[in-house]
Order: sequence, then structure tokens, then C-alpha cells
Amino acid sequence: MIEIVPGLMSPGGRMTDRIESRGHRCPYCQGNGYHWQEDEWQERYKEACPVCGGSGRLDAVITVEWQAGKA
Repeated sequence: MIEIVPGLMSPGGRMTDRIESRGHRCPYCQGNGYHWQEDEWQERYKEACPVCGGSGRLDAVITVEWQAGKA
């Protein structure tokens, strides 16, 4: 659960907040970091996961941009 509340702000100052959540298991490779593949001679080899880049983990980065409310 994330509570979104504006912090201390000043005119012309920072209008964004950044929240990070690290180390989530990649759902595409189930956290292995690779998928088994076969070449033209049917030799098996590991290919890095295209989603997590082979780490097996994903990080979430959430950016909240604050702007003036509309009346």
C-alpha cells in the first residue's frame, strides 16, 4: 500500500516524488534470469531473459508528478 501525500514544497521547487521497490522476482523467467534454447544442432543453451536482462529480478520505480489542481 502506498500513501500519496505532497510533502513540503515551495514555488519553483521540485514537483515530483520518486518511490522505488527493488528485488521483485521476474515473472517472465520465474527468477531464473534465462530461458533454455536449442541451436540448429539441437544443443541446449541458456539465453538471458529479455525482460530482466538475466538478473532474474525487477525493480519498480514510481514517479508522482504534482501539478496545480483544477477548480
